[in-house]
Amino acid sequence: MHRLLFALLLATTLLGPAKAQDMGDLGSMSVEQLQAQAPDLHPAALYVLAARLLASGNGREAANWMYAAQLRYRFLLVVEGATGSSNSAVLFSALTEQVGRPVNEYIGGNVDEWLAAVDWALEWDAANPNGTTSKTEHAKTLAELRAGLQGFRASIEERRDTIPGEREANGLENR
Repeated sequence: MHRLLFALLLATTLLGPAKAQDMGDLGSMSVEQLQAQAPDLHPAALYVLAARLLASGNGREAANWMYAAQLRYRFLLVVEGATGSSNSAVLFSALTEQVGRPVNEYIGGNVDEWLAAVDWALEWDAANPNGTTSKTEHAKTLAELRAGLQGFRASIEERRDTIPGEREANGLENR
């Protein structure tokens, strides 16, 4: 719950009043409302959705949304030309640590579920409009970022047999 509150605070603070208002009142939106509005929301809101799902025990669904958030946020950062010290980049880094790390710790416990989450994110992104960054105007950039996520997926698949041992050595659960 602390991670969720931290994510909400970061999102509203670092995005600034105008962008935070565009994201709506994330604190009062239900999971269902966030999911329904996801294509039009800032990627930080998708991280908030992932955090809520993880906190409620829906780790698989949290991973789906976290990877969708990560893809869309990376896309936005590249298109904006955001530097490491920009508010957007700082927020992305913080959300990746506060939400992404625990989601990855969960989903990595089952390689098949991990692969399915990455697949889901790629499929969802392809099937839905992006309300924050034009897929048409920046098609080449989006293709490169999607290829990066597909490469990440391939690396998971290649390491399928070694991942459980690596997790065990790091004190993480395998499911």
